[in-house]
Amino acid sequence: MISRHPWGGLAQPDLAPPHDVVVLGIPYDGGSCWRGGAAEAPRRLREISATSPAVSEMGDVVEPAHLRLRDAGDLAPDGAGDAEAYFARVEQAVVQIFKMAALAGRDSFLLSLGGDHSVSIPLVRGFANGFPEGFGLISLDAHPDLFDRYDGSPLSNACPMRRALDSSRLKPQHVLILGTRSYNAVELDFMREKGIRFVPAREIDRTGVDGIVALARERMSGVGSIYLSIDIDVADPSCAPGTGAPVAGGLSSRQLLDLARGLLRALPVRAMDLVEIAPPLDPTDATLFLALQIVFETLAVLAEKRRPGGQGASSSRMSTSS
Repeated sequence: MISRHPWGGLAQPDLAPPHDVVVLGIPYDGGSCWRGGAAEAPRRLREISATSPAVSEMGDVVEPAHLRLRDAGDLAPDGAGDAEAYFARVEQAVVQIFKMAALAGRDSFLLSLGGDHSVSIPLVRGFANGFPEGFGLISLDAHPDLFDRYDGSPLSNACPMRRALDSSRLKPQHVLILGTRSYNAVELDFMREKGIRFVPAREIDRTGVDGIVALARERMSGVGSIYLSIDIDVADPSCAPGTGAPVAGGLSSRQLLDLARGLLRALPVRAMDLVEIAPPLDPTDATLFLALQIVFETLAVLAEKRRPGGQGASSSRMSTSS
C-alpha cells in the first residue's frame, strides 16, 4: 500500500502560507450523551487518508499545486476534564486560523474533524467571531440537537444547534437542519416557535437532492458565509454503523455524498465539521471510509472553486474505462 502525506498527499509538511484549507482535529467525546469513541476519529481518519490519493468519485484529482492544505493537527483536551476551558481553547484556535487567513489575504476554508457533536459549539463560536455581519448554519443530522440542556449540561452533543443560536449573529431563519428522523417534543416546539426549518430524511428521499439544494439556496439567500456541520449519523446505519446514536431510515451514502457536494458547490460555505464518527463501534471501518470520501469530495469542490472561472472541472481527471 502506497503511503502519502495525509489527506491524499495534500498535507505537505512545512507548507508556508497562504493556505486554501486548514484541517483541525478535535479528538473529544466528553459531550457524548450515550456511546463514546468519537475521540479516535481524527487520528484514524488522518491515518487512512495517507493510503489513498485525493481523488473525487468522478475522477477529479486534487493536486497540491492547486489546493494548498495545512494540517493543523489535533487540539486535544489537557486531561483536566474542564469542558468549558477546553472549548475556550478550541474557539480561540478557530479565531486565530481565520485571523491568519485574513492577514495572508486568503479566504481559507476550515475543515474540522470531531469528536462528538458538542465540538461544534466552540467551532461555531469561533467561526461567528470572524463574521460580525452574520452567517448561516446548515446541519446534516438525524437529530435536531436543539436541547438547551441535556442531563443538566449545556455542552452536551444534544445541544450544539441551540448553543449556536446563543449568538446574535445567527438568526433562526438562517438555520437549516437536514436528514432528521429522531426528535424530542421540546425540540419540535422550539423549532416551531423560532421558525427553524428542518427536512426529514424521508422528505429528502422523496424530493431528491437537487430539490433540497435549491431549498438551501432559497433559505440562505443573502447570507454571505455559511457553516456546514455533518453528523455522520445523518447516514443510515447500514452505511455508517460506527456512530454513537444511529437511527434507522437515514440517507444512503449516495445521497449524503451528493448532498454534501451540492451544498458546497451552491453555497458560500466557509467552514465545515464532520463529527460523531466512532471507529470502535464499527469493526468494518465502513464509517471511516464514508467520512474520508466526504473529505475528498469536499476538497475536490474547493479545488474546483479555486480555479479561474470558478465552477469548472477541477485540476485534472483520471481516465476511466467505459
